[in-house]
Amino acid sequence: MATATLTLPKETLEKLDSVAAQTGVTVSDLADKAIQQYLRREAERKIIREEKAYHAHHDQLLQQYRDQYIAIHEGQVVDCDVNELALYLRIRQQYPQTGILIKRVTAKPDNVWHIRSLRLRHSAVNPITPKFALYSPN
Repeated sequence: MATATLTLPKETLEKLDSVAAQTGVTVSDLADKAIQQYLRREAERKIIREEKAYHAHHDQLLQQYRDQYIAIHEGQVVDCDVNELALYLRIRQQYPQTGILIKRVTAKPDNVWHIRSLRLRHSAVNPITPKFALYSPN
C-alpha cells in the first residue's frame, strides 16, 4: 500500500469521519472505496465514448476491419486482430490500467435488444447448470 496526502475541504473531511464512525471503517478505507467507485464510473463513461466513436465511424471501420476485432482508445483504433484473445492480451500489456473498447467489426454495428419489462426467474431443471428464463409480466 502507498501513502498519499490529500487536501480536502473541512466539511468533506467531517462527513468522511462521520460516515466512517457510523459504518465502522477507517477514513482511509472509506476514501479508497469512494475513489475506486469514481474510477470505475469514469472507466464506464470512457467505454461509452469509445462505443460512440465506433458507431460514428462504423462505415469506415467496416471497410478496413470487417470481421476483425479492433481496440479503440480515445476514439482511435489502436490495434486489431482476428483473434480476440491475442488482441486483448496485447492491449492489457500496452494499456494496463485503461479501459479500452474491444469490439468485432460486423456489418450490423450492434445487436440491440428492446425489452419492455422483464423479471428473471430461476428454473431448477438441473441444479448443476441452472437455467434462467426471461418472462414478461404481460
